[in-house]
Amino acid sequence: MTSTRNLKLSYDDYTVAWICALPVEMAAAKVMLDEVHEDLPALPHDNNVYTLGRIRKHNVVIAGLPNGKYGNTSATVVAMQLIAGFPSIRFGLMVGIGGGVPNKDADIRLGDIVVSKPTGSYGGVVRYDYGKALNRHFERTGMLNQPPALLLNALTKLQSNHLTEESQIPNFLSEMEKKLGQRAENFACPQQEDRLYQADYHHIGDSKTCEHCDHTKTVQRIPTNRAKPAIHYGLIASGNSVIKDSGLRDFLSRELGVYCVEMEAAGLMDSFPCVVIRGICDYADSHKNKKWQGYAAATAAAYAKELLTVIHEKSVTDSRATLSVTKYGIYHGNHKQNLQQFGKNDGRIELEKLLERVSNYDPERTQRRLSSKRVIGTTQWFLDHPTFKEWFTDKSFPALWCSGKIGSGKTIIATSVIDVAMRRSSELPLGPTVSYFCEDGPRLHNGQPAVSILSSFIKQLCEFLNLRSTPYPDIALQALRKFFGQRRMVPDVEDLKEIFTDLFHYVPDTTYIVDGFDTLHSRDAKIILDCFQQLFYGSVLRHQSQILLLSRDQIPGYIDLTRFIPGIRQISINNNNLPDIEIYIKAKIKDKMMVRKLTDSTPLIQELSRDLLEKSTGMFLWVYLQLEILWDECFSDNEIRAALEQLPRGLDETYQRCMKRVTDTQDIRPLRTLKWISYAARPLHIEELREAIAFDLHDTIWDSGKISSREFVAGCCSNLAVVDSNDDFVYFAHPSVKQFLEKYIAGRIPGYPTSPLQGELECGELCVTYLSFSNFGLELGKHDECVSDSLNPMALAAQSVGPSLLSTFFLRRPSKKIPSYPLKIQMIRKVPPDTLQYKFLDYASSNWPLHTKNITQQSRAWRKFERLALQFSETWNFHPWKSSGRSQRSYLHGLLVWAVKGQHQPLLSIVLNMRQDVQEICNLPSIEERLPVLHIASRLGYETVVESLLDLCDVKLLDENGYTPLHHAADKGHIKVVQLLLGTNELLINIRSKCQSTPFLLAARNGHEIVAKLLLDKGADLDTKELITGGNQLLQAAWDGQEAVARVLLDKGADIEAKDPHGWTPLLHAAGNGHEAVVKLLLDKGADIEDKDPHGLTPLLHAAQNGHDIIVKLLLDKGADIEVKDSIIGKTPLLWAAWDGHDTIVKLLLDRGANLEAKDSLTKQTPLLLAAQNGYEAIVKLLLDKGANLEVKDSLTGQTPLLLAAQNGYEAIVKLL
Repeated sequence: MTSTRNLKLSYDDYTVAWICALPVEMAAAKVMLDEVHEDLPALPHDNNVYTLGRIRKHNVVIAGLPNGKYGNTSATVVAMQLIAGFPSIRFGLMVGIGGGVPNKDADIRLGDIVVSKPTGSYGGVVRYDYGKALNRHFERTGMLNQPPALLLNALTKLQSNHLTEESQIPNFLSEMEKKLGQRAENFACPQQEDRLYQADYHHIGDSKTCEHCDHTKTVQRIPTNRAKPAIHYGLIASGNSVIKDSGLRDFLSRELGVYCVEMEAAGLMDSFPCVVIRGICDYADSHKNKKWQGYAAATAAAYAKELLTVIHEKSVTDSRATLSVTKYGIYHGNHKQNLQQFGKNDGRIELEKLLERVSNYDPERTQRRLSSKRVIGTTQWFLDHPTFKEWFTDKSFPALWCSGKIGSGKTIIATSVIDVAMRRSSELPLGPTVSYFCEDGPRLHNGQPAVSILSSFIKQLCEFLNLRSTPYPDIALQALRKFFGQRRMVPDVEDLKEIFTDLFHYVPDTTYIVDGFDTLHSRDAKIILDCFQQLFYGSVLRHQSQILLLSRDQIPGYIDLTRFIPGIRQISINNNNLPDIEIYIKAKIKDKMMVRKLTDSTPLIQELSRDLLEKSTGMFLWVYLQLEILWDECFSDNEIRAALEQLPRGLDETYQRCMKRVTDTQDIRPLRTLKWISYAARPLHIEELREAIAFDLHDTIWDSGKISSREFVAGCCSNLAVVDSNDDFVYFAHPSVKQFLEKYIAGRIPGYPTSPLQGELECGELCVTYLSFSNFGLELGKHDECVSDSLNPMALAAQSVGPSLLSTFFLRRPSKKIPSYPLKIQMIRKVPPDTLQYKFLDYASSNWPLHTKNITQQSRAWRKFERLALQFSETWNFHPWKSSGRSQRSYLHGLLVWAVKGQHQPLLSIVLNMRQDVQEICNLPSIEERLPVLHIASRLGYETVVESLLDLCDVKLLDENGYTPLHHAADKGHIKVVQLLLGTNELLINIRSKCQSTPFLLAARNGHEIVAKLLLDKGADLDTKELITGGNQLLQAAWDGQEAVARVLLDKGADIEAKDPHGWTPLLHAAGNGHEAVVKLLLDKGADIEDKDPHGLTPLLHAAQNGHDIIVKLLLDKGADIEVKDSIIGKTPLLWAAWDGHDTIVKLLLDRGANLEAKDSLTKQTPLLLAAQNGYEAIVKLLLDKGANLEVKDSLTGQTPLLLAAQNGYEAIVKLL
């Protein structure tokens, strides 16, 4: 017998984790314990429910998934919280029920046990994402971690034991029966026959048993002894949806050789060293029911207990703690899965390079720089605010918006929140703090700030996982390698959103902080906010993550945040930060008085403080600028008083005064400084900036004598720019300075660019000029002559011909030494210029291509630009593009690929002028993407680039995946590119790729209706079928709810009554899946409103059964038969709605006159009987209000609604009746 709870251990004493998904699984696990321990006090942020105990000498933690939550993600959250709380856990067992996959290698029966075992390239569990199970469309996403050696050895030992001795499972089941007494029937082997129905025979009716199914349609199998369940070792397939489709089950069997399907294991195998044990409770087909779940849970639990009996406790305690809490609250693992994914020897280096490619944003450095501006004692009001505490501590809601005017201290508040969040993460088992400061939105990531923000989030989450030696989720890992590995494709925003979404769900309890997103273009802001809204409010599982957004209150033409993210809470800085400004003024005056004593008059200092506070209107930035000006310009008390009397009103007037001081000097260098700060691709170090402003386009020789002093550069902009004391990089005093310059200064002051495009170009021209200085820039390319010992070609050929082929099969014999002779060759010196001597060289050589996207032949730097691009032997070290070799054409191919990917029209025009050379190389694949340039441009949607390549490149060329350029453009929905490609009249429009996709299929599948129409107009096959689903594109569009695509297909003559292999029409799919727009379209186009599936269910029956009330109304409005019955059970729409608890639909049908006393054909039950039996109080009340017969009796049991409700314990319904 299991002992009582008389022992209380500590969190450190438990070494084995046992995870279950269902209450029945957790109950079976608890019974297997030899001893139950007392509960431990709950840990903060741990929502799991635990049962603690002992099996043999192992202390075991049993954890269950949250009630009603299933799937990979829920399992991951449970495991991570468990591991964080129990630091001594060495391994885990995922124990419970699953669907059996009988096959020729394993005669799997109900009650049998399937144990995950590494097979082939898989670690025991294979993860898949099949999308719509009934449509049999899925994508296998790769291998997951295999169990640790300790468990693999135990599995081998137990499997070996069973060859020579009886399993202990029957004994454990017998003990279970004795422990539970009468309650043991919940886990007893069912008396009903174990039937495996033929794959093409589907369940009849809505009964939870197969009493109405044709038993002659079963597979004939040899009878077995169900008292001794068989144990099967093999692959388990894991996904996020229940499989109830025999076709999909058998497809998985053929493709992967799996023995079992389930929903949780993939969420553990990537982050939790465990073995998966599943008792078979059904065959993953439409005949699925719960009769065998208790017994299957018991057999799986019994096997898990037997497995623990063969693991010696010393081998567990002596093993390294594969899971342990770090100061960040998440765990370390002893595996190096991430590194192994990138190569055995150089995995760490390659992984570091990959993450460098993901993002170059440095959140820690940015946080250090900005937080250093914070004055002690400020921002505490925000941290103490009740709304902040509800968000941060209580996590009552996920999203918080901190709003305020320009310069009101939002960024400083962000730094405070980051500090407290990071401190909390170091003390509690939580996820990371992910931050981003949009200090200069338009400049981010080459003008793509949304890309920059998402990339940074991805990198920060990956670094968090690396720090804890936690493997990446499989899908994210594959995407990272695809877009940032050695062979990589350029990702678009949607690609990055998918990676971030996967990591977001994988790393729970994360705090996200984004400051200054109002500096972004509204297009980019909408992309980011849409992503946040979906993750924090559109997802069922948000893993307790939270986000703080900081921005100005309102911007003309900008998005209203509270409307865009419904439910977000707001704290306004305005009128709340005056005490902080007072503290700031006192602290800054004190600091500045230590540098230079402004006055000896204490009353004057007090007056100054009061005036600044009163006139600040809540802006720290305004106060900062006034203090700087006062200390720069005032040297007597009268000057101070005069300045206080003339304080500017607001920031714009302050900026204008600062600019007047700049222009009054008649010196071009301050304007050059402002230009570089505005338009540089990254912040410049003051040493870089000193050189950047020391020359102009007319210079041909570098003259170091023109370099200005650090003090001049630091102070020449009249407080509009500052040198950060932490790193000596130069920034604007505030991002609003740049906005002021572009609004009021551009085009009005000679020497400052007239527009952002002009500013970019001028910076590019200066970079090109700098790199072209004759006294250093191109010396790096001078040729040297050297002598090398080279093999004699004739001797080499004589030694190689013949034996080289045989050496593949036989051991090589010692060969004669091939003589060598001296060879004089010309080689390029690889010694770059001295970057210590030339400070601006690194920036100029890295960024000249980015700044010259708009350069033209009219530019004074054009000739230098051409030479820099094409003189490969002299300038190769200044090129960002990669070449596959050292020949002229290899360099040219690298330049062509880079120009196409970067949409660099000037470079592209230079290359395309070399037409003959380009024709020979343009169809070669790139080094990284392995795609020809036309394929790359088509995928990225660069229509101008595509147009310039069409007469040079082969539009019918297939890449390594069998895609033409048209495939890529159609897949991404690039309308103009598709039009250009279709205009060539050379395309094989219906050609299938290696994965059997045509351009039309790709466009339709992704909802690109305009592209789909264009392809149909050009002759794309309208009836092309998905090879996996077997349905045409109209059926697929109806299933997916793609109304626009469905409209295009119908306009082109698609068969509106087409049926898939299961006999479903588009209207049946749309009605059953709840796609109102598609249903309306199909009805308007004349779809048969009374069409029936093989079970006799009409669109109205499907809609009523699945709770789609709007569709029910649409169908009724169009005249659908309100009393139609299915052909199996004979239920009307009202009966289905009452049976499934859809009270809104019940009311709608009753209001439309549905028969209140309708009875199904099988059991003769009325709506009231069904509702009372299933506990639907609202429906019972609706039916009673309409006068339903209280005394109607169930034809099988003779019970009334009152008796049925009482029997099932529905007290509220009993009172109603």
